[in-house]
Amino acid sequence: MAPPPELIPDAVAEILLRIPPEEPAHLLRASLVCKAWRRILTDQVFLRRYREFHGTPPLLGFVGNYSFEHRYAPRFVANTTASPFPQPERGHRGTWALDCRHGRVLLAMCSMEENLLVWDPITGDRRGLRSPGSCIWGYSAAVLCAVAGCDHLDCHGGPFLVVAMWNEESHDVTWASAFSSETGAWSAATSVAHALRSSLMPKRGALVGNVMCFTLAVGWIVMYDLDDRRLSLIGWPDMPDAGCADAQPMTMEDGSLGLAAIDASRLCVWSRNVDANGAATWVQRRVIGIETMLPIGDPDSLVDVIGFAEGAGIIFVRRDVSTFTVELKSGMVRKISDNVKSYTVLPFMSFYTPDRANGRLPLPSEMN
Repeated sequence: MAPPPELIPDAVAEILLRIPPEEPAHLLRASLVCKAWRRILTDQVFLRRYREFHGTPPLLGFVGNYSFEHRYAPRFVANTTASPFPQPERGHRGTWALDCRHGRVLLAMCSMEENLLVWDPITGDRRGLRSPGSCIWGYSAAVLCAVAGCDHLDCHGGPFLVVAMWNEESHDVTWASAFSSETGAWSAATSVAHALRSSLMPKRGALVGNVMCFTLAVGWIVMYDLDDRRLSLIGWPDMPDAGCADAQPMTMEDGSLGLAAIDASRLCVWSRNVDANGAATWVQRRVIGIETMLPIGDPDSLVDVIGFAEGAGIIFVRRDVSTFTVELKSGMVRKISDNVKSYTVLPFMSFYTPDRANGRLPLPSEMN
């Protein structure tokens, strides 16, 4: 019997285009089949098509802020069978992972002179910064791609912004400033006063359009407009049984501001709708009876919302020393870590292709 005819390069490319991005090792295996396949899988035109075809970057893992022997330390937990990424820097006292966004991780190291570190796990690039405000009181920050019109499917190596937000000792004013990697400088600090003393929560902020949103501990969301560099406040929806520190701001699928919280043993997701006249209201979008879906464990332990993955429809929750994902569409709950307490979870979402591997992904013979 004659061997089947070889596939033409265009047909091979169409097949390779459909390899799921959630498991980078599959792409590596394919690139090792032959030189022709490797040329396709490292070709920039093909890779651009590959990212556009699959859309939202895959969730390769997450960085959690964990408690180890009475100290905090960030740890990367892979969502793939073969992770090429090293663990975040954790050798300094007070290291805390603040954000993962657009292929970068932002770490705070309050004992260091350069107390912020922007790290790209895929390229290995690092940039140390000195924060404009104190990270002793209430503090949070975010790292963003600064390329105008970027689709955020491959942000590695380009300019970035860091938005820092903090309280001072009085806790009745919130301050903010933005750092540009292109100018190497922080913008002039701006502030907003709040009637009640309250500190920023060390949770991941949500990027809604061109506005960064963080939560205050007394039921307020503080918003920093990246265009006019101004701060403003809005209140939470009515959640009488939600803990004051429990709400997690998030970006909804339609691009609006959302909020997830545990209210009366239910995971509630709200979105903020703005009508044609500019009037804004909170609308409840999803309610999941989460208590009955988690292991009982310590009956006195509370369930907390500790993170979200935009574009993936995933909420991270903690009960006692276990961390779970909740898929909003299906309501499915999955345990992702155990026996260690996580205070926040930051999803690392990025395409990781053979041209980015640089020898750091294992060979097929080295994989389980």
